[in-house]
Amino acid sequence: MQIQPSGQRLIVLVLLSSVAMIGLSAGGASAQPAAQTVTLDTLSVEGVGRGPAVAGTDPGGALGAVPGYVASRSVVATKTDTPILETAQSVSVIGRKQIEDANALTINQALRYTPGVTTEQRGGAGSTRLEQFLIRGFNAPVFLDGMALLGGRDANASVDPYRLERIDVIKGPASVLYGQSGPGGIVNLVSKVPRFVEHGEIFVQGGGFNEVRGGVDVGGPIHSDVPGLADQFAYRIVGFGWNGDGPVDTTRVERVLINPSVTWRPSSDTSLTIIGNYQRDPFSGFYGGFPAVGTVFPRNFGSGVIGRLPVNFYDGDRNIERSDRTQASIEYLFDHRVNENLRFHSAGRYLRTQGDYRSVYSAFSPLNGPFASGPLLPRAVIGTQVDAEAYTMDTNAVMTFDTGFIAHTALVGVDHRTFSTRTLGTPFPTAPSLNALAPDYAMNIAFPAFNTASRVDAQQTGVYFQDQAKFDRLVLTLGGRYDVASQTGPTRSFNLANNTSTLTLQDAPADAFTGRASLLYLFDSGVAPYVSYSQAFEPIVSGRVFDPAFGTVGRIPNPQLSDQYEAGIKYQPPGTDILLTAAAFDIRQSNRTTADTTLGRPTGFVLQTGQVGVQGFEFEARANLAEGLSLIGGFSVLDARNVRDDGRTLNDLTQQNVALEGRRPVLVPDKTASLLATYRFLDGPLLGLEIGGGVRYLGPSWGDAANTFKVPESVLVDATASYDLKYLDPSLQGFSMQVNATNLLDERYVSGCNGYTSCYYGLPRTVYATLRYRW
Repeated sequence: MQIQPSGQRLIVLVLLSSVAMIGLSAGGASAQPAAQTVTLDTLSVEGVGRGPAVAGTDPGGALGAVPGYVASRSVVATKTDTPILETAQSVSVIGRKQIEDANALTINQALRYTPGVTTEQRGGAGSTRLEQFLIRGFNAPVFLDGMALLGGRDANASVDPYRLERIDVIKGPASVLYGQSGPGGIVNLVSKVPRFVEHGEIFVQGGGFNEVRGGVDVGGPIHSDVPGLADQFAYRIVGFGWNGDGPVDTTRVERVLINPSVTWRPSSDTSLTIIGNYQRDPFSGFYGGFPAVGTVFPRNFGSGVIGRLPVNFYDGDRNIERSDRTQASIEYLFDHRVNENLRFHSAGRYLRTQGDYRSVYSAFSPLNGPFASGPLLPRAVIGTQVDAEAYTMDTNAVMTFDTGFIAHTALVGVDHRTFSTRTLGTPFPTAPSLNALAPDYAMNIAFPAFNTASRVDAQQTGVYFQDQAKFDRLVLTLGGRYDVASQTGPTRSFNLANNTSTLTLQDAPADAFTGRASLLYLFDSGVAPYVSYSQAFEPIVSGRVFDPAFGTVGRIPNPQLSDQYEAGIKYQPPGTDILLTAAAFDIRQSNRTTADTTLGRPTGFVLQTGQVGVQGFEFEARANLAEGLSLIGGFSVLDARNVRDDGRTLNDLTQQNVALEGRRPVLVPDKTASLLATYRFLDGPLLGLEIGGGVRYLGPSWGDAANTFKVPESVLVDATASYDLKYLDPSLQGFSMQVNATNLLDERYVSGCNGYTSCYYGLPRTVYATLRYRW
């Protein structure tokens, strides 16, 4: 490949002059003479003053930067610094390089290549608004730095990947360490924290849907001439902005965040980090769905038009559409090593979020069902205002000791969360239908008055313990936890027609004991087979179970319980950056509620006889190869079904109620597979170029609860290319360019359906170009 440097060099330097001045003034490399025989890669050595950080945030640590695509340590499964190879449960770690190589704009997109994790079931078009994904067929909660985040739709705590160092995923029940959570697993996001080395980055990006994104990440030690304070403090400031059109006509995306942090490290045994965050999302893209007839199936729109809705179709009204969110938080992370056998960790966060949501959407109406036709789409209108606060904390101690020939790593801790949510809500009145052939997005639709007001306080306190006992190469892990949870608060409903109101008081206490046991053997060859058993629980806060002891009121349902049996094998050839994991598992979730239709019994009660079972197999491979090749690959196979269920659901085709037992849940593909690889040229005329590509296979999934139709499979191709501009001209040291194409072949696909009225398109082809400067 021949390069004409003079003209390209001039263009690049003109375009980047302002960015270069900022970077060079912060300590970037100065211009070098044009004649250079050898250009060496930058070697960055990070000093920590007094030894490795106790918090494990140094590069390669359990909470630190991941080298390439392969992490060797994590705390997500044990809350202790444990090698992944010695962790007897499936763990996946997505590091900073993978996030950047894939140009992941959201947490959902960062998880795309993780086996067993199904992302964007709400559709790629809706993925800018919420973190919604399934792990092993179940909804999964999101944690940040080991503490739970607020969920929900309208004021959820959304986290931008740019403020993260890594994402750790544990698959399977994890209540023994994290409290109430689903049976599929959890996702723990790990914040960027200060480093004791000068560093900086500025990037600007364009493309997608007329979007511009940019960010800055700078930090380093805070120098001090005060005796005793030298090299004890470090800072980091992460800032980010995003502005552009949404993936659907008339919608927009806008975001700005600032994420400052400071670390005090008086010695290698003590570390205190304070992290602040402010994020403003005035516009959050698109969240709608469309009927199956017109997306999965062709539709007769009339006037001789038969086909499907375009991928960028919008079903709302621009005068109503709103998704305005603001969030702010302050967090601390404290670690102290008392001695070589005792370590103390404490973390806490205060978070506040506000959301204002309004939408006109395709209605859940039979007119949008399996026999829909014509150009008119029935719609409804909805709105909420939500103000939420969250107080979370987690404190634990890790002790190491020996009893004879057995080496123990014992963990004892307590955590607490309080989520307070205040919500104003509207009814869901019918809105004017939309003509799909000639849409009018400014119909002057009246926004309904709020008719419900609620304040809900949800609390949980848990005490947990764990012992990792090692007999030479055999590792036995036992853990248990006891939780007390509650959800209380009033909800007032207003009847605007006759000016009356109704007050409902919620009081739903719950408690549960959950446990985990596992056994793993580590061979000298790097092979580690294991077996494990783990549990999870989720309180049920609505419905009552008929019980004569409680009179006509009934009793509160027991929490949903889940357990999993998993057997697997991990393999890491000694001395390599290769990690292979295979696991087979069987999950049962019980105490699911269905309506109680017992004759002679008052209406409104529920039965707790439902049970969902998921059996499956997963395989994951991660490798950094010395020849410049890195790869991630994997696949999963799931068999999910309602094992026991006394409930019934409407078959929209026959209009008959059918039993749910034996049927399969929606949005859960039976097979997924993916492969992502990048190759960096280490010599020759292409030196400085890195290319990569990925393939994602999403298997078919059921589209409705009655299992009358399936969402077809899809195959998606992604591509990336980056170039280090110092190989174009040494004066461009630190500059790089990158191009990413997602869904390169522009596959038109539906990512999932939640019934005939609610199907979700995946994103069409999107291309982004990124210019980055690092020093």
